[in-house]
Amino acid sequence: MRTAHGGCLLQIMPTHHEIFTLPNALSFARLVGSPLLIVFAAAGWITILVVWAVSMVITEWLDGYLARVLHQQTKLGARLDTVADAVFYCSVLVALAIYDWQLIADQVVWIAAAIISYWTSWIASLLKFGRLPSYHSWAAKGAWVVIGIGVVALIGGWTTWLFRLSMVIVVLANVEAVLITLQLKQLRVDVPTLWHARQLE
Repeated sequence: MRTAHGGCLLQIMPTHHEIFTLPNALSFARLVGSPLLIVFAAAGWITILVVWAVSMVITEWLDGYLARVLHQQTKLGARLDTVADAVFYCSVLVALAIYDWQLIADQVVWIAAAIISYWTSWIASLLKFGRLPSYHSWAAKGAWVVIGIGVVALIGGWTTWLFRLSMVIVVLANVEAVLITLQLKQLRVDVPTLWHARQLE
């Protein structure tokens, strides 16, 4: 649906072509597929859990890549991606707790720091713009890659430092998200860095 205002047409609802896109389908698949991590952990299917977690990480990279290549970047897609990311993070946390609670207990400080920073970035955007941020910054995308590797390394008992590194990157990405929110005068999506945010204003 569109409406005229000041001689311009403003879109107030997403069109069919903006909703039914391949990137949105991948984000939706991650949204509904991430909770399966909890099921796999409860069933003790650790190999499947690891493979599924990696596949979810791949969809996060792939949906953004396809959105750019296919010119299907939309506000709806960016917000769907944000919600899907949050569901994935929560599902990973719960799955790890079910698999081995001690894993969570040993990393609780690092996990808590990441969660608090995530909430802070959300609250900052909600207070200023009334909506969740969907910046999809380069730092956030980097965190996704390291989180996938870190979770596998943690479950496999190989090392903890990769997981902790991913939590540090999450904190830094969320700090940047807060700074981007403070910099912007209106809510925008797909803002790669704070530098880009400054160029927009």
